[in-house]
Amino acid sequence: MKPTRRTVIGGLIGTVALASPTILRAQTRELVMIGYGNEQDDPLKRAGEELARRHPGVTLTIIGGLSTEALAQIRAARGNSPYHMAVMGSPAIINARDEGVLEPLDLSLIPNAAAIEPKFLPFAYGIGCPITFEGIGVAYNTEVIDTPPTTWAELWNPAYAGRIGMVRPQSNLGLGVLAATNLAFDRPQDDMTFALEKWQELDPLVGRSPPLLQQMMERGEIDIAPLWHVNTALAAAAGLPIAYAKVTGPGPLMLPSNVVQFTNTPNGTRELVHEFADIMLEQDSQEFAGSAPYYFGTVREGVETPEAARPFVPTSPEERASMTSLDWPLIAPLRGQTVETFDRMFAG
Repeated sequence: MKPTRRTVIGGLIGTVALASPTILRAQTRELVMIGYGNEQDDPLKRAGEELARRHPGVTLTIIGGLSTEALAQIRAARGNSPYHMAVMGSPAIINARDEGVLEPLDLSLIPNAAAIEPKFLPFAYGIGCPITFEGIGVAYNTEVIDTPPTTWAELWNPAYAGRIGMVRPQSNLGLGVLAATNLAFDRPQDDMTFALEKWQELDPLVGRSPPLLQQMMERGEIDIAPLWHVNTALAAAAGLPIAYAKVTGPGPLMLPSNVVQFTNTPNGTRELVHEFADIMLEQDSQEFAGSAPYYFGTVREGVETPEAARPFVPTSPEERASMTSLDWPLIAPLRGQTVETFDRMFAG
C-alpha cells in the first residue's frame, strides 16, 4: 500500500535531534508532534533538525497519524496533553477547534507567514498556520482513457460508467468528492442525497480508502477515479500509466495542511512551535516539501513548482488563481449519516 499523509497509523515514527553539549543537557526539551504516519513526515523531520540546530537540547518526536484515540487522549489530559502540536487539515482542524483542544497560533510570531498566498489563510480557521496543500482531481489510466475529463460534470460521460472508482465518504476524499459533485450540478454542497444518487448513475467500484482506490487502478480494476494528487503522483512515479486531470467546476480543489498547537502548551514550548512553523515556510523547506517523492503543494508565494510535480499540482498563474476548497464546516457534520447511506447504496 502506498500511504498518503491521511493514512492513520499509530506508533512512533521518528525522532530528530542534534547532539547537545553536556552543559546543556539539563535544558533538553522534547516537542511531540502528530504527523502523517508515513514517509511524508520527512519535511517535518527536516524542519525539526533545523530547530534542534538552532536550539541545542531540543528534540522533535513525530508520532504517526492523527486518530480519534489521540484526540481522546488530548481531551482526557485536562491541560496536560502528551502532544504539543500536529499537522492538521480540514475537517480535522475544525473538529479539534470545536472540541476546545487547540490554541490559536499567533501569525505575527511567524515572520514567514507574511509570504503565504492569501487564499490559503481562511482554511486555517483562525487557529493554525498553513504549510502545504493537497489537491483533489481525477486519476486515469492513459492506456485506456483517451479523453480525460476537464470538469467534474464530465465524469458523467457514459463511456466511464462501470469503469470508474469511488472511495467511501469516511475519507475526506470521498466526502469532498460528493460536495464537489453537488457544486458541479449547481446544488448546495450539503445535498448529499443528490450527490449519492448522482454517483449511482455511474455504477462505481468502491475502495475503502484512497490508497486502496489507488491500488485498484494499478491492478486494472478501474480506469478512472477521483484521487488525491499525491496518490496519483506516487503511482505515476512508479512507472504506471496513470495521469492526473486537474478538473475544474469547482476547482482545482485543494485542502491546506496546517501546523496547530494543543491547548496549555508550556510557554517555552509555545515559542518553539511558532518557530517550527516558520521554518516550514522558509523557501528551501517549501521547495523540499514540493519535490519528489513528497509532491506537496506549496503555500509560500514565489515558490516554483518542481518539474516532476507540475502534472499534478496547480502551477500556472491561472490554475493557482482558480484554486478553491470546500465548505468543510458545512459538510463535515454530515459524514456519519452520509457514510451510512453510502454503504447501504453501494454495498457489494
